[in-house]
Parts: sequence; C-alpha cells; structure tokens
Amino acid sequence: MVLTTASGNNRLTSCAIIHHLLKNTRDIPDYLVKELVTALENTRSCQPEVYVGQVYDSCVYRVGCGDIYTETKLVFATPDVRNKFANAFEAACCNSGFTVHRSY
Repeated sequence: MVLTTASGNNRLTSCAIIHHLLKNTRDIPDYLVKELVTALENTRSCQPEVYVGQVYDSCVYRVGCGDIYTETKLVFATPDVRNKFANAFEAACCNSGFTVHRSY
C-alpha cells in the first residue's frame, strides 16, 4: 500500500513537524530522533520515500528512509502506543511531501 499527499508546506517546517513528533514520543531515544530526521532530510531531494511497517504481535515499528534496506527499528511500550505513533508519523510524512510505503 502506498500513501501520498500533495503538500504545499515549506520543507523546513515539514521536517520540523516530524522532528517535533519524534522528539515528543517518550519511547524514542534522542539519538534515534536525530538519525531519523537526518535520514529523512537526506532522502527528501533525491528519493522522498519512506518505508514503514509494524511487526505483528509486537511493539516494533520499522522505518526506512529512501529505500527499504535502510531501516530503523523503533520499539514502543505497547502495541497501542506503537499504532498511535505510526498513524501520526505516516500522516506527518505524507503532509511533508514523502511517499509512504507500508511494506515491512
């Protein structure tokens, strides 16, 4: 499944929104926030695609920026927390001009 949304937002503002979401999610350490934001910024100009997926029956959510083989594994306290984050993250990415692929 691919999610896309046309975005007229300023790119810097859009990345700031994603950064804010990541930073305010208690289960994501600061080093992963920095890693994901950097990866998203680096893929924006050449391949603005984000690959995401939830590992069923677990608290794991995977994010790949630019291609499916560069993933970051996020682990949440509960599957409900993961699902809430996933919905917000995917919407923020779409609104920021990324194409989101649910593929993992």
